[in-house]
Amino acid sequence: MSLSIEYLIVEADRCVACGLCLPHCPTYRKTGSEADSPRGRIQLMRAVAQDILPNNARFKEHIDFCLSCRSCEAACPNSVNYGALVDTSRALHTQKKNLWFTLAKPFIRHRSLQYGLSWLIWLSQKSQLAGLLRVIMPVAKRLPEIQQPVRWKTLYPAASKRGEVSLFLGCATNTFDNSTLKASIHVLNKLGFDVHIPSAQTCCGSIARQMGDAVEAKNLVAQNESAFKQAIPILSVASGCGAGLNDYMREHKVQDISAFLMSCDWAGLQINAMKKTIYVQDPCTLRNVQKSHQTVYDLLKKIPEADVQALPGNGQCCGGAGAYMLTQGKMANDLREDKLSAIKRNNVSILATSNIGCGLHIAEGLRDQHSVAVLHPIQIIARQMGLETLKCKKENML
Repeated sequence: MSLSIEYLIVEADRCVACGLCLPHCPTYRKTGSEADSPRGRIQLMRAVAQDILPNNARFKEHIDFCLSCRSCEAACPNSVNYGALVDTSRALHTQKKNLWFTLAKPFIRHRSLQYGLSWLIWLSQKSQLAGLLRVIMPVAKRLPEIQQPVRWKTLYPAASKRGEVSLFLGCATNTFDNSTLKASIHVLNKLGFDVHIPSAQTCCGSIARQMGDAVEAKNLVAQNESAFKQAIPILSVASGCGAGLNDYMREHKVQDISAFLMSCDWAGLQINAMKKTIYVQDPCTLRNVQKSHQTVYDLLKKIPEADVQALPGNGQCCGGAGAYMLTQGKMANDLREDKLSAIKRNNVSILATSNIGCGLHIAEGLRDQHSVAVLHPIQIIARQMGLETLKCKKENML
């Protein structure tokens, strides 16, 4: 996608300011401010690009306040590419000099550092050092208990091969949620797919784009373009990663894992019954960008006797939104409260979500409610297919 002033102005001019996007925008619904709506932000971005308005702190605040949920795109009658607009504006005008991002960049970029960090967190959680870890690294309070770190092989062969795929690890999923990656390999192997994990892969670049660092984002995309050389599907377990890969790695076939699994032949596979209600939270990037959120429901309905329901309010963002939960904590928490209220009202015990950011953000809000398990849908179905990797307290709920 272009990152030029010219592109920004031309794309912004396609907005007819009809206002159909307004009720779909999470920040507009909370603040009622036109400047915090998609329509308002587009006008601001165009005015700054044309030097009509100054690129000042107030402008940056309104752009930074956007979650990039892209709900507005689904409502736009003129198909304005708002995601590209806000990415471009951030790259040109709102680069953020943020301490946590500066410190996090090496870990986002390098899998070896992610591996070391995950060992530090895991050992701390297994010992009496968890409290000390939270003092040294405040972001650790947002983390659930993680699984022992894994050094991934480059190939996990199926017993009876039907095809092959590549698995995208992602930086956050690789560090904090290897259970979902293990579950993905288990299910794919059962279905007859060899699973390739290219060792040179890196972050999808979405966090860097959100922080306005276009150079870093471009470098990460280039590294992934080089790493995924085989002409086979690339599967993502985090919808935020999948959306970023779809937007910027156009030469590759990138799919959310649930969408891919629903295209497979499940004949002959045993899936154990589960007499439970599974509520599904739709990540914005799966609903609005990849447009494959329905496949999550279809996949979970393969579990005999499971009652699969949409969490009320699924059309609105949970507030996780990648780095947003760190940079815009108050709004992120305000949006999460709507989700927590829906979880409480419906007596949810199992919540499935297909994005690591949503999962971490919601799980933090539920930290004192141990009766709710927040899981990736692939974890749930893998458990019903015989994979014994989930935590004991989660297993008791399934």
